[in-house]
Amino acid sequence: MTDPVVTVTKPGRPLKGERPMTGTERKRAQRVRDKRNAIDAIGHEQDAPLRALLNILERVEVSEPARHSARRAWLAFGQRYGFVTVTKK
Repeated sequence: MTDPVVTVTKPGRPLKGERPMTGTERKRAQRVRDKRNAIDAIGHEQDAPLRALLNILERVEVSEPARHSARRAWLAFGQRYGFVTVTKK
């Protein structure tokens, strides 16, 4: 008589579904989170995460509002890392 197969789960966070995510699913979920963070960062460039600022900068040629957002993202990026200074007129 054979013993039934027992599945041993790894310790840590429980699965969200019936099975673990594949690499492709994880990558797609990361891209969706990055895109959502970039959209949320528009208008809030000063305190946006670095990856969101870089995603905004990638969209510079899409439209005029995207160009303005990219300009603000570049300014926030420069102020954060000290290579752009802001002077008030």
